[in-house]
Amino acid sequence: MEDNEKRCGECSWFYAGDSYGTGCCALGFAELCHRDDACDKQQFVSRKEMRHYLAVLLQANLYRRDSHVPAFHKMPSPTELGKAIDFAYEFIKIYSNL
Repeated sequence: MEDNEKRCGECSWFYAGDSYGTGCCALGFAELCHRDDACDKQQFVSRKEMRHYLAVLLQANLYRRDSHVPAFHKMPSPTELGKAIDFAYEFIKIYSNL
């Protein structure tokens, strides 16, 4: 197994995993897959990337809410904020169709 291979269990679209490692892929409209299977989806997003996007959205929200204290929170870069918004849109769109 190569280190750079994308595994289903590492993807943010993998959900409802049981103790045997079997779960569902939201991108494949709830198709069953195993956590150690190689992921062939083009929209692979690791859980680390997902946490980063969530942190960027939280940072932008805090900046917007605490605008009277601009030194406390910095606005994220526009490219990072755009990527985070795109991911959030895809996440909501995919999981609302399940």
